[in-house]
Amino acid sequence: MTARDEAFLEAAAFVGRRLCRDALWSGERCNWLGDSMEYIDGGWNVVHRSLASDLYGGTSGIALFLARLYRLTAEPALRTTALGALAHAHAHAEKMPAAQRIGLYTGSAGIAYATAVAGEAFADQALIDKACDMLVAATQSDDDTVLDVLAGAAGAIVALIDLQHLARRDLLAIARRLGELLLARARRGEGGWSWGSHAGHAEHNLTGFSHGAAGVAWALLELSTATGESHFRDAAERGFAYERQWFSKTHENWPDFRADLPSAASQPGFMVAWCHGAPGIGLSRLRAFELTGDPTTRAEAEAAMRTTMRTLSDPNYGSQFDFTLCHGRAGNAELFVTAAEVLGDQTARAVADGVGRYGIETYRRKDLPWPCGVLGGGETPNLMLGLAGIGHFYLRLYDPANVPSVLIPRPRRVAELRSMVVLPPSPPSSAPLR
Repeated sequence: MTARDEAFLEAAAFVGRRLCRDALWSGERCNWLGDSMEYIDGGWNVVHRSLASDLYGGTSGIALFLARLYRLTAEPALRTTALGALAHAHAHAEKMPAAQRIGLYTGSAGIAYATAVAGEAFADQALIDKACDMLVAATQSDDDTVLDVLAGAAGAIVALIDLQHLARRDLLAIARRLGELLLARARRGEGGWSWGSHAGHAEHNLTGFSHGAAGVAWALLELSTATGESHFRDAAERGFAYERQWFSKTHENWPDFRADLPSAASQPGFMVAWCHGAPGIGLSRLRAFELTGDPTTRAEAEAAMRTTMRTLSDPNYGSQFDFTLCHGRAGNAELFVTAAEVLGDQTARAVADGVGRYGIETYRRKDLPWPCGVLGGGETPNLMLGLAGIGHFYLRLYDPANVPSVLIPRPRRVAELRSMVVLPPSPPSSAPLR
């Protein structure tokens, strides 16, 4: 076991105290101001505004970070501010359109997840019960359901599995229903299975973790592990196969098929981030290897690590100036934190630690603004594009065994679930696996 580096906890605590200091209060609720991108007058523009409620860019994501930091520091202000952030999120969750609630990062399912994290951190059963009620309510409708990890059924499946051990109801049966929905709506081709995404695509469905086949396949593999039902694993393997056919040996990466990219008209580009490209796909393969022992998925993870390492070695490479989770250095370094956990690879752990120390030396100790993920914007407080996510990265570096990743939240106590819930037999698929 690697000794904890107190500098990492200090960096996380510094961010947490800043967030507590900068919170704007109204009664029992709090919020923050920050930069974000909004589509105004026919184009994307940086705006400075109050945060929404979601996990990705809103107050519930900040609450999740503060709650996990509280477990390690027990500073009362962290608990108070996390509860204020959740109070804001809960009030706004009820106003979300039904079709958007299922999202783990963008909907009320993610607010429920953050609420459960806080409930455990604060030993508050009422919060845990509220979280489970919210998650059930968020996953009731299949009408126009988005399918991906970021905003759809795949992300909700993993939250349902993870919170099953806390719930007084059958969350796993809901996860199974959503899994069947993913199977029913898969595009089944000779090369593998893929899923449409609201993110938009041209000729091909997307690769990648947040919106593409890697994330959906990962969720199905988690579901197979939790339920013992092999047809979900079969579908996951078809999803990985879809991406495998597009793998570029030259780039050691998977193409980004989004239709709105400048390169899409001629040939696809290759992104290196959690959301699209090698780091997120590598995370899915590390988890697949952990669950199945399949050497092919390990080899793919190692290819993703080599590609990601090349970008981390150059702070001026594209978005690597950004230090955040979604498409910055901290998010890319998570691949190496996870590799150290799954593979016992201390060289990978040294890579992640090096990114953390670089951030401390470059920004923390010089008291400079942290570069955040809003292009053309300044510091912003949220989880995936801002300070809360940077703080969470330092918690992962400090105590990875007890601070789960927010980029690939691996369900806990999966081995216990099969005996907790009795599921009905699977209906026959509408088409054979191929």
